[in-house]
Amino acid sequence: MRWIYLFFVTLLLSCENDLATVQGSGKGKTQMDEVKDVESYFSQAGLLKAKLTAPFMLRYYDTMPRVEFPQTLHVDFFEGNENIQSYLDAQTGFYYESQGKVLLEDSVIVIRKDGDTLKTQKLYWEQGAHRFYTDADVEIRQKTKTIFGTGFESDEQLKNFRIDTVTGVMLVEDKY
Repeated sequence: MRWIYLFFVTLLLSCENDLATVQGSGKGKTQMDEVKDVESYFSQAGLLKAKLTAPFMLRYYDTMPRVEFPQTLHVDFFEGNENIQSYLDAQTGFYYESQGKVLLEDSVIVIRKDGDTLKTQKLYWEQGAHRFYTDADVEIRQKTKTIFGTGFESDEQLKNFRIDTVTGVMLVEDKY
């Protein structure tokens, strides 16, 4: 019985109970969550809008809360609950919660169900404005032509787009 008493006395004497030290122990460290094998669904008014998959995600809780996808991401966009309207792939992605803005980088590709394709190295999506845009080089492939340019803006469906500076248009044979 005496050894139990000595153990607790030693434990209490060796503990530091300074409140300021305990409260300050997390200062300077960014709080972060790590998630592997991400599968996330987005819905609006009860309808499935998108499914995001990624092998790894980081969520930061600092002065600029954000979510990062440092090891690729894939998003399927739906019309209704079942039909995929388009899909998107990128090597990295960042979601800035307070701004409602997504930044996709490195080998970004968006493909619509009709085959229209957008390729770029950087693409922004603003949730509130419902638009995609970039100041980087773009390549847009359609059934009968491929358009090369710099700077791009479009609605979320990529139907109505504008290229700031067209650097080339290549007509291709209609295979459909």
